[in-house]
Amino acid sequence: MRLGEALRLYPRLIVVRPHMAFYLHVSVRIQMLMQQCFPLQEQFSVDEGFIAFPYPSSLFPDPIAAARNLQARIWDQFRIRARIGLAPNKWLAKMANKAAKKSTGGIVWWREEDIPAFLHPLPVEEMWGLKRRAEVLRHKFKCETIGDVARLPVGVLKAEFGAWGEVIHRWANGIDWSDINPDSYHAPHKGFSHRTTLPRDFYERNEIAVVILELLDEVCHRLRHAHQAGSRVGLGLTYEGLTGGFYRAKTLPRATNDPGELYPVLLALLDQHWDGSGVRAVSVSVDMLQFRETVQLSLFENVPARTRLYETVDEIRARYGKTSIMRAVSLTRAGQLRERSMRIGGHYS
Repeated sequence: MRLGEALRLYPRLIVVRPHMAFYLHVSVRIQMLMQQCFPLQEQFSVDEGFIAFPYPSSLFPDPIAAARNLQARIWDQFRIRARIGLAPNKWLAKMANKAAKKSTGGIVWWREEDIPAFLHPLPVEEMWGLKRRAEVLRHKFKCETIGDVARLPVGVLKAEFGAWGEVIHRWANGIDWSDINPDSYHAPHKGFSHRTTLPRDFYERNEIAVVILELLDEVCHRLRHAHQAGSRVGLGLTYEGLTGGFYRAKTLPRATNDPGELYPVLLALLDQHWDGSGVRAVSVSVDMLQFRETVQLSLFENVPARTRLYETVDEIRARYGKTSIMRAVSLTRAGQLRERSMRIGGHYS
């Protein structure tokens, strides 16, 4: 539940600011502890990770005991109650972890033979990773449980969802071929995006455009830092009350990381798809990436000079902070850069 929704339901709610810098520091230490305890470990998010170990084996004769040992070490060092889901693959482990959050000991072990008893009776919305596809499964195919999805022919799912149909069929049957990747956080990005929730509803186009430009600058900074460029740019708006909105993208003739080239495309998407509703959140994304080894020159613009300009801006911000040099529009009432610069992951540090 979003904080705004919670406050509307209970205005007297006491809100305590998180200490995100400390949170991230502890997260790194817990991930390192997991690496010490198990042969394979993959960080999945700030507060989640996958572990893998051979079973049965002389080192890990009892998976529950191994999980309890990790759980106890996390508690001893950090006073944090960890929840652990054990299963034959990553997707099932994620589902078992959901069950572990509701269990007394915080550890759940699902074997392959447990799938009909534990997985299939769950509501279709409980299938991790489906998002809105779960609504289609329930309303169009009358699937109330994951077991109902498992009984659908794979061809029917592929006809509706394309390549995703086969993935859904495998997941519903407890099958996942994903490997543990210890270097997942070092893999090349498939896309970059930035999103912000606004302090109030924005109704003016010029105010929304300011936020779009600020987000685009940050996305392009990350692209340049990764020596990458993208050929598809996307804009997402969430409307007032954090309900409704749209996400649309446009593919460009060539890849770029220049906000000057991408900004007019985003404004065109805004004008084409925004219905005038109040805007409470904005997101900007760039994907279809490739590594930038050459620069496309132009007969009409000094591309090398503009490239050096952005390199200089990046260096200044890296040394003195995001707000050390910024566009004049960020000083207007619509600007969000100064406020967001004081946050980590959307929260105050």
